[in-house]
Amino acid sequence: GPLVPRRGGGGARRVYTKGASEVVLELCSRIAQPGGEATAMDAGARARFDEAIGKMADEGLRTLTVAYREIAAGEEEPKDLEEDLILLAVLGLEDPVRPEVPGAIRACKEAGIVVRMVTGDNARTAAAIAKKCGILGDEIEEGQVMTGAQFRERVVRPDDEINMEEFDKIWMDLRVLARSSPLDKLTLVTGIQQSKISKPQTVAVTGDGTNDAPALKQADVGFAMYINGTQVAQQAADIVILDDNFQSIVAAVKWGRCVYDNICKFLQFQLTVNLTACAIAVLGASVLTKSPLTVIQLLWVNMIMDSFASLALATEDPRPDVLKRRPYPRNQPLLSAMMLRSLVCHSMWQIFILFFLIFAVGDVCESSAPGSHHCTVARHDALGDLKSGRPTSFDQDVFVEEDFCVPFFNPKDNSTFALSEDGTMLPLRSEEYCREGAEQDGMPTQHYTLVFTAFVMLQLFNQINARKIHGEANVFSGILDNKLFLSIMAMEFFMQVLMVNTPGFNTAMGCTPLTFSQWVGCFFIGLTELPLNLVIRRVPLRWFPGESAEQALLETDEDRETGGGFGKKRRSDNDGVPLLVMGSKAI
Repeated sequence: GPLVPRRGGGGARRVYTKGASEVVLELCSRIAQPGGEATAMDAGARARFDEAIGKMADEGLRTLTVAYREIAAGEEEPKDLEEDLILLAVLGLEDPVRPEVPGAIRACKEAGIVVRMVTGDNARTAAAIAKKCGILGDEIEEGQVMTGAQFRERVVRPDDEINMEEFDKIWMDLRVLARSSPLDKLTLVTGIQQSKISKPQTVAVTGDGTNDAPALKQADVGFAMYINGTQVAQQAADIVILDDNFQSIVAAVKWGRCVYDNICKFLQFQLTVNLTACAIAVLGASVLTKSPLTVIQLLWVNMIMDSFASLALATEDPRPDVLKRRPYPRNQPLLSAMMLRSLVCHSMWQIFILFFLIFAVGDVCESSAPGSHHCTVARHDALGDLKSGRPTSFDQDVFVEEDFCVPFFNPKDNSTFALSEDGTMLPLRSEEYCREGAEQDGMPTQHYTLVFTAFVMLQLFNQINARKIHGEANVFSGILDNKLFLSIMAMEFFMQVLMVNTPGFNTAMGCTPLTFSQWVGCFFIGLTELPLNLVIRRVPLRWFPGESAEQALLETDEDRETGGGFGKKRRSDNDGVPLLVMGSKAI
């Protein structure tokens, strides 16, 4: 510290020093007494002060030693002022842990996040604070607490490069790095990112000082303090914590996982609709020469899977269990094996149902009343009593063994005419007879309207399945908490009824009104998506490419009790979970 002139000292001066207890204590050779004199510090006194400092540190107090040195009048100022000091006081400062921090640390452990504390406090103080927070257990294992000097000695080479072989022996067990410098924090972050003994790690760092900027910049996610943080740290960070509270970091993790899950939900639903719609449009047009779904109907389907689905699925709030599962490895594909299983199996079921409705339903008529949706005389009797909406040429080629449409009049073909008494050739059928079917091909039919409505109902119920992407059996869990989802579901169903059964709207959509029994049938066809989802859960995931989300989510109760699998093998570290390197000011 600066030289302070002594009042009434005749030119005598005094220099004061404060700092880390064990460091300043080593510089002291005498002890100040109440009367103003100083006595020599022997080994016994030094041991008593060391013991007192240790006791305060074990209670979580940050210890500070204050000392001074007398410079007599006329004495030349020594080159090193901080030596041969007189011990004035040893202080224990308490910085209480915020009440919400232990719960937040526990939530991080349940979420599979390893929390490491990097601090300037001495090792015993840091360990005591870490115990209060829950970073360390009651029993400290070997290698969990280390000082910055020990850390540098082991992992930093003379050329300032990281000794990765030695680093890999340390970082998995390390939980508290005490008496550390900002360079130690940067070394720790860089080493974890470069480590090859586990899957790639996601490292988050908290910091508030200018010296923390390199570590904040190096980290995958940098959290800077707003209240106590410098502008340099805030500019180097990715996220600024407005209240300087560790609980806010947990909230950021929770919302980050929620956004990621919501995107996956939307993709799972959208790709299922796309796969089904493309199959119906392309295969239907290839086989029937005309798509069963009109352009305007496909536009409505596109609105369901894009606009409405994004609002319904991508706006769900975080569920309480979002922090009770292990995180995704950073190299996991966006489409997990579980999502692929869902979209492929649901699409196959929908394609089967719709093709069944297209080809197994629909009578081929020899004659029918004008405007009727039922045959007066049927040449091919299919399931139900609906008149076929398929192209007439397709029905004649596939379902009718003999051509019941008499060919046009041909004078050279005796089968096309009959002779009158006077020998005049009379055509058996008029030219308009065979055109009737072609004209009817362009008219809306109940058959294709039924196919369109069944398709939409399948998507509406599969939208409920898409709310869960981790193989949960109960897809209705939390559905009542999302009022927007329920509102959009109701609106989609109402709009479908409006477009099918309301005159004017159904004409534009290429539909014709359905009966109540037909609506009930379509509803139950869509309802099959819910029990089907339970069956799909039994399909082996190994049949599908990509790393399964189950591998990132499964954990035992024992794992949670030890912080997400942080046992002897440090399974969580090996599984590539996020790591949070934080300073003590965040707690």
